[in-house]
Amino acid sequence: MTFDLRKLRFERLSRKISQEEVAEVIGVKRPTYHKKENGKIKMSVEEFAAILDFFGIPEEEIKNFFVKNVPKREQNSA
Repeated sequence: MTFDLRKLRFERLSRKISQEEVAEVIGVKRPTYHKKENGKIKMSVEEFAAILDFFGIPEEEIKNFFVKNVPKREQNSA
């Protein structure tokens, strides 16, 4: 399974929360958070949990932030 950073970004934008605000929650500067949100730097489990708490997302919805990795040979080509 892979962490879906697009979903995290969508949740932030839909709540009209800036990267600066999220960065403050996890104790980093905005450029560092930007890199985390865009997959250039890995995000820790603790940071992810703090962000979900800040967004008000319940634990039951954590699964929505992950996608299954399907090998290319098993994917249907359209």
